[in-house]
Amino acid sequence: MARVTVLGAGAGGHAVAAEAAWAGHCVTLAELPEFATAIAPLQATRTIEVLGRGPEPVMAKLDAVSSDVGAAVQGAELIFIVAPCFGHEPMSHACAPHLSDGQTLVFLGEGSGSLVLRHVLRQTGRRCELLVGETNSLPYAARLRSPGRVQATRKRGGTLLAAWPSRRTAELVARVKSLWPAITPATNVLETILLNFNAIDHVATVVCNAGTLESRTTPCLLWGEGASPAVARVIETVDAEILGIRSALGLSDRTPYRDFLVAQGLLETPEPSTYEALRKSLLAASVFHCGPQALQFRYITEDVPYALVLIADVARVAGVRTPVIDGLVALASALNGTDYRASGRTLARLGLGGLDRDALLKQVSEED
Repeated sequence: MARVTVLGAGAGGHAVAAEAAWAGHCVTLAELPEFATAIAPLQATRTIEVLGRGPEPVMAKLDAVSSDVGAAVQGAELIFIVAPCFGHEPMSHACAPHLSDGQTLVFLGEGSGSLVLRHVLRQTGRRCELLVGETNSLPYAARLRSPGRVQATRKRGGTLLAAWPSRRTAELVARVKSLWPAITPATNVLETILLNFNAIDHVATVVCNAGTLESRTTPCLLWGEGASPAVARVIETVDAEILGIRSALGLSDRTPYRDFLVAQGLLETPEPSTYEALRKSLLAASVFHCGPQALQFRYITEDVPYALVLIADVARVAGVRTPVIDGLVALASALNGTDYRASGRTLARLGLGGLDRDALLKQVSEED
């Protein structure tokens, strides 16, 4: 039994905390103080009800639920940060002063969280012997129904894990394999950044359907209705550009997006085109809420500045052109009146600016 702390009480955090509790660990679920009221009902019960594990809900009892991040991470052997990309920095600042030698910390969700923590630790002068890493995706499809109640289904696969530096990835995978046997090692954290499924299928679909999503007053099936053959070709081209970056960096995984739908369990069998794969996948039934604020949703406000902008920056270092990714960043910026390239996450903002391809690869592979 280990002391496990899960930072972030959204759908993913609920699912991860429940999983760790079922495995017999002593689990604390913690959230930033500004979200204390949201977790108050869960603090009273310390019980998570998980739907989707079978015909009946399954309960998980936690040891503690807290809005004191510092206290929650002190003494924890294993820490999971399960937050959107815009939560990486506040979570890193909240926990950094309280981390100590020997702890393992994993960002679960979209990549680059480990780079944020590395930069925060350096900025604040904190030096700890930590084992740190990140995944490219949550190992669940999860939706929060209410505090303490989550719909969560395990993905079959498609979740990769890398340590910073990557020479410690095997050690990190071994630490979490008992919780998620389907997790596989990534080459390094550049691979977890580039294998961002949301960056591939969210932005293109929303941008290409912007007028409908903004003006429609009823929900729609984002991919079931919006992923027409033309839109699917845009998604496929984004994927091809990212595959080109992965190839230029010598990353080992060259799986196309449509086959990752199979790997995750969102599609039963491989399809010859992205259009056919999307139409036959579980994504086709995904409901998107339309209206005047539709373009302010995370599919743009998170996946453009924190994912596509960073991917385009990595492409520049790798010497790969990304005209469609660059175009989507520009269009999303125009649609929302926000310069996402100017405000987004870049290698320079992560303390990795000015490096060429080989120097960047050396940093993520060897440096502590």
